[in-house]
Amino acid sequence: MAFDRLKASWEASTIKVFYDIVALESGQGLLPISTKLMGGCLAAYALGQAAVHLLDHEPMPALLFGVSSAAVVGAGTAGVLQLYKQREKTIQTITALAGVGAFIALVSIILHFVFAVALPPPLPTQRLVNFLLFPIVLWLVFSFAFIFRHAGLRTIPAFAFAATIAIVIDYIFATLMH
Repeated sequence: MAFDRLKASWEASTIKVFYDIVALESGQGLLPISTKLMGGCLAAYALGQAAVHLLDHEPMPALLFGVSSAAVVGAGTAGVLQLYKQREKTIQTITALAGVGAFIALVSIILHFVFAVALPPPLPTQRLVNFLLFPIVLWLVFSFAFIFRHAGLRTIPAFAFAATIAIVIDYIFATLMH
């Protein structure tokens, strides 16, 4: 009886919805429409992105990178959904993107430390780690495209916008930080 209640509680939880989105099993439609949750997810995403870049950069540029990344995800998504006349899905979509992005940033940090320990100097550690973590960028693109598809975008525009976000954040912003 208690197990059934626990299972039902898990099935209806927001964390389960995020798990399903990360696993590419469910869209953001089951997330609550909550600006507080969206703001919390954007803050977690900004902190996650800042933490990833804090591994190799000074604190202020890393924080600026995190905030800029969250702004691109939030504003870019709002603009694209407005363009595609899917404005009612904006809060859930930004929430899903930021939540998944924060989770992927956490995974990236963990793998960064694992690779840094496994590949000690004098190896070109940073270049090797970036090469080995490239699948994380692909995971981000596919996850974002999946979320955009569930927001009503067709496949090619969803992938194009997801790839654009990844390129702007992970390559253009990251290059500007150096």
